[in-house]
Amino acid sequence: MLLEDKGVPTKYPTMRMNYDIIIDNENFTLQKLTRKLGFYTIIFKEKIKDVEIIYDTDKKLLTGAGLILRKKITPKRAYFSLIRLSTMSNIKNREKKSFLGECEPKDQPSDFPVQIADAINKVFNNLFTINLVDIVKYSTPYLKLDIGGNRYKIVSGTGYEAEIAFENLKVKDVRTGRKGKKRIFSLKMELDPNYEKEREQILDAIESKCKELVYTQRHRAEIAEVLVRPPVIKENDEAKSNEKSNKKNMKKKKIEEEI
Repeated sequence: MLLEDKGVPTKYPTMRMNYDIIIDNENFTLQKLTRKLGFYTIIFKEKIKDVEIIYDTDKKLLTGAGLILRKKITPKRAYFSLIRLSTMSNIKNREKKSFLGECEPKDQPSDFPVQIADAINKVFNNLFTINLVDIVKYSTPYLKLDIGGNRYKIVSGTGYEAEIAFENLKVKDVRTGRKGKKRIFSLKMELDPNYEKEREQILDAIESKCKELVYTQRHRAEIAEVLVRPPVIKENDEAKSNEKSNKKNMKKKKIEEEI
């Protein structure tokens, strides 16, 4: 049975935004944000030592439907959650997160198929006509993300807090063994309507002063998937490969004829 949430509860939903790091200088970026946000304080919070495991079926029925089933393991807790990604690419916050429950680090979705299937049905308003319990039962580890880096708090004079992080992603496709890594910057803000001004100020500081950070609409799981995706062979490269193969075959045939 999944256990109740032992984390710090939030009254309002949160928004997470990811940025590609074009020029990697963590201290310089922090200095620029500190200067721009004059009445804010940036405080080191903690080292990041997290693991995320994304689950799916062999045919990727969940991620194909815009649903991420994941287990997150931190030094303090482990839990399952669902993330539904919006198909609208022009909005800042594409994700809707649903907490499933605390678990043991070794637990798998197949240990809780009915509970997870019920949660998926709630997220999608029972739009699925297929047997979700079976889908959850046959969902196995797809991507493993080892996440390191540093996490900081941004605290305003009014008491509003946001969170930024410089993350080192190490990704492995569990099924193919393909690996990738990337460094990203993330911003996490609670959407309390009383602090809209503070959120705008933080966003403006990043967008106007930190040109080395480029906003991406991809969720972290989508970033990970791209990192381990097999390379696409371009048409020219494929033509060259075929030409090289043909020459090799002709040469082989000529040698055989001579023999």
